[in-house]
Amino acid sequence: MTRDQFIAALEKAVQVEPGTFKSGMVLNDIVEWDSLAVLEFQALVDEQLGRDLEAEQVHFCKTFDDLLALVADRLDS
Repeated sequence: MTRDQFIAALEKAVQVEPGTFKSGMVLNDIVEWDSLAVLEFQALVDEQLGRDLEAEQVHFCKTFDDLLALVADRLDS
C-alpha cells in the first residue's frame, strides 16, 4: 500500500473529506479525530499493513506526521 492509498483509506475510515489529512496537521484540530478514529486507525494499520499498534502509541501522536511515522516502514513509496 502506498502512502497516498493509506491516507485515502484512513480518511474514508474516519469519515472526513478527501484531502483532510495533511503533513504537519495537528490531530486535535480535526473534529472527527476522537477515540473512535484512533480505533479505526489501529484497525486499518492491522488489516492493511499487518502491524498491531497499542492505543498508547497512537495516543502519543500529536500530528498527522506522527501517525505516519508509526507505519512509514510498511508503506510503499
